[in-house]
Amino acid sequence: MPSFSPLSSVPDLESWQFAYSIDDGHSAGTIVRATVTQATESASADAQAAAVLKCTIAVIDTQNNVQLDGAGDEMSSVYVTTKTLQTDSGQAVNVADHAADLVASCIVEVANRLAVHSSIAAMAIPSA
Repeated sequence: MPSFSPLSSVPDLESWQFAYSIDDGHSAGTIVRATVTQATESASADAQAAAVLKCTIAVIDTQNNVQLDGAGDEMSSVYVTTKTLQTDSGQAVNVADHAADLVASCIVEVANRLAVHSSIAAMAIPSA
């Protein structure tokens, strides 16, 4: 599993945005920005409260600029996933704990996907 480290030196991060450097593997040195947003769903017969967390990962540089992939496309949402949190008795949900788990799993998935993209791109380069 790829490891990653938080970066506090990336400027202009908004609330619920976090920057990390991928530490090892084919994606080592890549900087990613995780943006977590939350939406609330109305109560239903089964759940008193529900929240949906969404994590969007972008590949950035040290100045928080979104990077381009080999085809020239912005890497502003290389991975997006959601997690639904529900309570059945009106209990409070610790969103921060769930957000941290969601971000960690997203970064690991992105590191793995970037490694696959890198190896596919290397195979697609015609030899001279």
